[in-house]
Order: sequence, then structure tokens, then C-alpha cells
Amino acid sequence: MGSALAVHAQAQDPTSTTTAAEAKALDAVVVTASGYEQALEDAPASITVIPRSELEKRSYRDVTDALRDVPGVVITGGGSTSDISIRGMASGYTMLLVDGRRTGSRETRPNSDGPGIEQGWLPPLEAIERIEVIRGPMSSLYGSDAMGGVVNIITRKVPQAWTGTVRAETTRQESSKSGDILQSNFYLAGPIRSDVLGLQIHGQTSRRQEDRIINGFNHQATNAGTAKLSLTPNKDHDIVLEAGRMLQDRLSTVGRSASRSPTDASYARNHVALSHTGRWSLGTSSTHVQHEEFDNPSRQMHLKNTELSSQITMPLGARNLTTAGLSYRKESLSDQGNQLRVANPISHLERYQWALFAENEWRMTDAFALTAGLRMNRDENYGTDWTPRLYGVWHASEHLSVKGGISTGFKAPSLRAAVADWGQITGGGGDPAIIRGNPALKPEKSTSQEIGIIWDNHADLSASLTFFNTDFKDKITEVRTCADTAGRGQKIVTGNCSIHGTAYKFISDRINVDKANMRGIEATTTWTLQQGLRLAANYTFTQSKQKSGAFSGQPLNQMPRHMLNGTLDWQATEQLGAWTRVNFRSRTSDYLSRTSMAAGTPAFTFVDLGLNYTYSKNVKIGAGIYNLFDKQVDYTGYGTVYDGRRYWLSMTVGF
Repeated sequence: MGSALAVHAQAQDPTSTTTAAEAKALDAVVVTASGYEQALEDAPASITVIPRSELEKRSYRDVTDALRDVPGVVITGGGSTSDISIRGMASGYTMLLVDGRRTGSRETRPNSDGPGIEQGWLPPLEAIERIEVIRGPMSSLYGSDAMGGVVNIITRKVPQAWTGTVRAETTRQESSKSGDILQSNFYLAGPIRSDVLGLQIHGQTSRRQEDRIINGFNHQATNAGTAKLSLTPNKDHDIVLEAGRMLQDRLSTVGRSASRSPTDASYARNHVALSHTGRWSLGTSSTHVQHEEFDNPSRQMHLKNTELSSQITMPLGARNLTTAGLSYRKESLSDQGNQLRVANPISHLERYQWALFAENEWRMTDAFALTAGLRMNRDENYGTDWTPRLYGVWHASEHLSVKGGISTGFKAPSLRAAVADWGQITGGGGDPAIIRGNPALKPEKSTSQEIGIIWDNHADLSASLTFFNTDFKDKITEVRTCADTAGRGQKIVTGNCSIHGTAYKFISDRINVDKANMRGIEATTTWTLQQGLRLAANYTFTQSKQKSGAFSGQPLNQMPRHMLNGTLDWQATEQLGAWTRVNFRSRTSDYLSRTSMAAGTPAFTFVDLGLNYTYSKNVKIGAGIYNLFDKQVDYTGYGTVYDGRRYWLSMTVGF
């Protein structure tokens, strides 16, 4: 029987143009919802899958672009500051995984230069098999940071025969003030020794010219390369060794994209990972160890992350499937930017955390399964946190499924935030100010509930309706303890804000104070109007409210209350396909901006359209027009900048 989550993913994913039956055949398993392979229809979570077939068909530039149509997901910001938010939670609460391994460099960008970099560490589209997106907390499996949701990038496996692709694309702006884009990526993989040893290499390079728009896009350059060696000594063991290096450069010029101060920033990521999958008589084990190093040389920051994770999945009787595991993570940060003027200022911070976790899927009947999970996370600085979850999936009939549950999340404070002798620079160029650390901080926590109804006739029509509610407590907020009377960019007047004899424009502390609530609705439908013609749409309503503090009753985050995404796909011939996409975002709510409420921004609608043409077996051509009606989103009205009308062209050559 086609059941809950296969239908759910199909209904909620307007990026998919396959039929329901094709989707089940192509995307039979997912891994993110439970940590092991399972049928999509049985996954205990609200999950959307973007398959490789869709990544090839659409004019997506990167992972962020591919996520724009996913219900509950908001790509925040514009210009050079886009980021991924899920279900009303800020982007820092979205966990990014590559093949189940965490990637995170936010500690090298502690304040204003944070957004827009994190997604640059993700693989190019040519290397991706599928993208799995879970909406809602997953801390019971993945620990800190997975409060809003999880984006897991599943890369392609080494094939039985050598294959490769090279893709080149360009985006030309209609406005001469906006920067053009050139990008290329490649993928090469195949066996070194058949059925025993294989190699995969992928990489990308990208250049975007700087805008001639204040607060617009910086000059951006990205270069990345990754190699993966896969060893299968026998049918029961898979061993993968992976190493890669990625570079990102950002440059802004005063009078072009910068208003006051130029920037010239470089970021680097080096990583190596070793993973093992073992199939035993007891069950299936999965283990990986990964070491990442990130550099931000312009601010003299260097971050090291080392993690180990191991789990085993085993049946207990005929109706129970249990997963148990452990994880360890160590973070080490070197930063010369401590602003507290003391004799020996701290410049090195580190911490470790370890966890034990377990989940059990109890198939109580052929139609109903209940998943219960619990994670104990032990942090060097914050002690022990417990994050349980309980989730049920009920296939009420051949066409109707109901699912829902309760899950918890937590997020540990950043390394700097909890250190008493640390002062983090803030205030922008020319306005020296600091935020002091607070060792009394506690992790932020959340509890979420959701329930969804999914209907599918397994032919040409499906729909789903999901309600969610999240209660957020111990939110870390910034409180201003003193401020000078000087205006922005002016010299300090009174000097009444000082520490150890150094005067600042203002001094802020971080405290746990706020409670908040986020709730909403996700509605989706897909309809195959006729052979080769398919309509998909989703609507998301999100509302946030602060429940404590000076702004109790006010919205929390700058999120649109209403979002509507729609796509129409037409496969005109075997070689030619066309698509159009509409993305509507309502006015964003007023929101808490550091220490005060800020006004929301107006609504906007973008319309895109494109063509795909298969010239030959090995050559594919794509073309598109983005922002067809040239909707202008500028900094004055929206606090950010989006591109106007632009033209996209790509060619993919396979061999």
C-alpha cells in the first residue's frame, strides 16, 4: 500500500515532476528521519525529498536555490546574505548534513559576516543524488542545532562503470548594475577494481561580479574539490575515505556594494572523513569519523571540528526495529578578536560533548507504527540534556494516512557566548562596541507537536495538510547594559561605557530570558492534469509570538506569514520540456532585532520560466528567465537586495 510519507513527500514537494508511482520507484528509501535506510512512506517525520531527476531538470544553481519551493522553508536575506530557515526558526537552528555528517563553520563568523557562507560548503549539484529536508526538531538523533530542522545532502554512489559530467552555466543580468554569474562543476566516478575499489571526484568553480548597488551582492568567488575512495572488501562491508578543500572569497568596494567600509574576506574549509557500514548477523552498523578545519584569515580565526558517530540498527522480534548509538564532538577555536583589554586576553576556546541515543520503531499493526527515541547529550560546559521524541504513522486506508508526534530540540550557546572574559566586537565599522560572554547561559530548548493528514489516489491527484506548533524557551537574547550618546559613525562623547579603561559605543550582555511560540499550517497538492502536464503547489502559514520579556506578544522572527509556491511542468516531447514557477512571500512580520523591535518588509512575487532540451544522449541544454516581471526588491524597502530580471543558460555534457 502506498503509505504516509511517500504520499507526504510527493504532495509537499512541488519540485518533483515524477508521478507518485515513479517517485516511489526512484526514491524508495530515506535515511535522515531515523538514521538508517527505510521506506520513504514509513519515515517518522515531515520530510521532503528532491531527487536527482529534479536537480537535472530544473535551472537550479545550488542547494539553496533548490530549497526555495519546499514547504515550510524560507530562504532568508538576499544580496550576499541568503540563509536557510525552517518553520519560523532562524537559520542558525537549521542543521546541514552531507551524507549524515555535520558541517558547520558559524563560529568563524560570529556576527555580521555570518549569513551566506554556510551553504557554500555543500557539494555541487552534479555530485548530489538527492536532498532530504526534515521540518521540525531532530535533536533526538542529531543533537544541538537541529531545533528547526535538518537538510541532508546525499551524494552519488560510485557506479559500476566510469561515468562523468561537466556542466557550464551563465546568468546574465538585464540591469547593468547587477553582477553576472559564471559557474561550472564536474563529476567523475568509476571502479578502479570492479566491485572492490572505486573513485569519485567532483568540484566546482563560480564567479559573480560585484553589483553597483549599495548593500547588493559582493564580488563572490568559490572553488571546491572533493575526492572519495570507496572500498568494498566483501558484500558485508563498505569503507569510504573522503577528503576535500573549498575556498570562498568575498570582496565589496565602497560606492559599489559597500556604503562605508570595503571588505576583502576569504574563507576556507578542509575536511577528511572515514566511514564504515557493516552488515552483521545482529544488524547493520554505521560509523564515521570526520575532521574539519575552517579559516577566516581576515579576522584571524581558525576553527577545528572533530566528530565520531557510531550506531547499530537491529530487529527485536518481528515488529520492533531498534537503533542505538553514541557520538562525540570536539570544537576548538582560535580567535585574536577578543576585545576585552586585559593583561592576557583569551584567544583560544574549546569544548567537547558526547551523547548516547536510542530509537525503537514498534509496528503495532500492519497499518500503524510508533517510533520512540531518546538522546542524552553531555556538554562539557552545560551538563546533561535529554531530548525525547514520539511519532506515529497510521495508514488508515489505501488512500488516507495520518501521522504526527511530539519532538524536542536544544541548541547549546556558541563558544564565545558563555565565556566571562570574552568580548565580541560588534557595532559595524567605525562604531566600536562589544558583547560580553556569560558563563551562566543555558542551552535553548524547544518542544514541537505536529499532525498531518495525507490523501493520494495513486493515480493523478494527492494532497496533504499538516499543523505544527513549537514552544521555544530559554532563548538567548542580547540586553544592552550601557550606551554612549554619540550617533552612528561619530566619536564617543561621554566615555561612560568602558571596560578596563577602553570606551565603547555600547556594551551588551547575553542572557536566557525569552519564551516564544511558532505555529503554522502546511498545505500541499499535486495534480497530473494529463500525460506530461503536472501542477504542484504548496502553501505555508507561519506565526511567531514572544511569550516573555519586554516585547511579549510581539512577533519573534522576520518571516513571511504567508508563502505560496506553485510550479507547472510540461514534457512537450521526449526531448523538450518546459516549466514555470511562482513564489509568493507576504509581508514579513515585525521582528526582534537584537535589542528592539524592527518593522517588517513588504510582500513580493517572483515568476520564473525555463526550457530543457536533450540534444543527444550526452548533451543537455537548459535556458530560463528568472524574475520574469522584473520585480524590484531593494535595500530601502526590503532591507536586502534581490536580482531583477536575468537570463540563464547551461550545457551539460556527459561521458
